[in-house]
Amino acid sequence: MKHREEGMIVSSILILVLLGVGLAVAGDIPFVKPEELLKMIKEGRTDIVVVDNQPKSAFDMGHVPGAVNLPWAQEIKGPVNLPRDKALILYCACTHEEDSTDMANQLVKEFGYKDIKLLAGGWIQWVKLGYPAEKSK
Repeated sequence: MKHREEGMIVSSILILVLLGVGLAVAGDIPFVKPEELLKMIKEGRTDIVVVDNQPKSAFDMGHVPGAVNLPWAQEIKGPVNLPRDKALILYCACTHEEDSTDMANQLVKEFGYKDIKLLAGGWIQWVKLGYPAEKSK
């Protein structure tokens, strides 16, 4: 019984360490507040590209105006057709930006992108705030 409890404690510590490492990596990507992105869109900013990481079917049903779709993938297959001379603002419909964080980290580490931000609260927060959405044609 004692060995089983020790094993559970070690497993719990390992999980916490792994989660901590994941959070530290996610902490390297800055966030943009929804109201800031809405302002950028209304201003017609051309120095940003909004990137939706939802599956194509979800993207087609609704997304941030002007967004392009790059669905989450465990491993992004190149080439990535996103500009390198603009800030990429990624979002997903996850509770804690898990998919967009993962995609941002892959784009930085595997493809050398430098200017990437995450939409705080993602698609869920965007919709909750009643901000505009568009559907694919």
